[in-house]
Amino acid sequence: MAVRGSKPLFAPGKKRRPGCLLAALLLPLLLAAVLGLNALNNSYVSLDTQSVTVPALPKALENFSILHLSDLHAAWFGENQQRMGQLLRLERYQAVCLTGDMVGRTGNVQPLLALIDLFPNDVPVFLIPGDDDPPPLHHQSQEGDGIRADYIVKAQEHGAIYLDSPHLVERDGGRVWFCPAGLYTTDLRAARFALEERQQDLLTSAEGQTDKGRNALAAVRYQLEALVRTDAAREQMQPGDFTVLLSHFPLDADDIINLHQAEGDGRKMPSFPGTVALILSGHWNNGQWRLPLIGPLWLPGGRTGLDGWLPDPQAVSGLATVHGVPQYISPGLGASGAYPWQPFRLFNRPTVTLLKLTSRLF
Repeated sequence: MAVRGSKPLFAPGKKRRPGCLLAALLLPLLLAAVLGLNALNNSYVSLDTQSVTVPALPKALENFSILHLSDLHAAWFGENQQRMGQLLRLERYQAVCLTGDMVGRTGNVQPLLALIDLFPNDVPVFLIPGDDDPPPLHHQSQEGDGIRADYIVKAQEHGAIYLDSPHLVERDGGRVWFCPAGLYTTDLRAARFALEERQQDLLTSAEGQTDKGRNALAAVRYQLEALVRTDAAREQMQPGDFTVLLSHFPLDADDIINLHQAEGDGRKMPSFPGTVALILSGHWNNGQWRLPLIGPLWLPGGRTGLDGWLPDPQAVSGLATVHGVPQYISPGLGASGAYPWQPFRLFNRPTVTLLKLTSRLF
């Protein structure tokens, strides 16, 4: 080799490092394996059992069980939801609560209908919409009765109860009302006044003579009828009754303060007799992407102010007591469009929950 002084004129060739090449080949394979296993994990559902302590719960309601599912987003778990059916076939419960985003942005109702068909005919199935679902009431379409969205109509045809007013479930003399949380956080008198004003305006204006106006009038009348059903339920409610509220969005501390008076045990409703035993919600999908040993990676902005990187894992799912009221946030089943760059669940197995009311302290 030619040299200049004591140094080689040309630098010696670099030795190839087979380890770098091997790592470059293995990394895509490893990533594909992780994603494949994750997809398999997402195709099966786990069942969690959660006890909820409710002070003064009567003996008749001890272990009153509620199956809580949320955020299906039109996902399938086997043909006709058979994996879900196998998971639940031996479980016993007195009510099923579906807290929104069950059809999601696609509007595909078939996975929801197959899910509803799994539940026993004598168990009420309560359904509320989520923010990714189509609006439950429409003003323009003439499908069905011209008021309820198609997925609501079909879910009702399969036995679900669209929960727009309180509904009573009795067990051995114990009474549990299921109610949309919005009724508890709304000034019902003001809502009725606004709807009546809108109804009168549609009846007397040119707008009410159009197809759109007639459908808007039908929707307003439907909402007024829901308030009539709510008033009838309030007259039946008793001080010893318990209520389960359904809300797609988790309620924050301010919402829960608005639920009750500042007197007594802090859980007596000024507009509704009885005691709120539990709030059921969803929306967060358990963070969608979760890191092992860390928890959710990121949350989109939301009405509760919970957002950003590495949020508190306990704030996005599970049971917590806020101002004396237990709230359970479902980990969810599908993948939400609210996470634009997280199109699937990662290290986040779909989960349904069996909640059991009890007077026991743990």
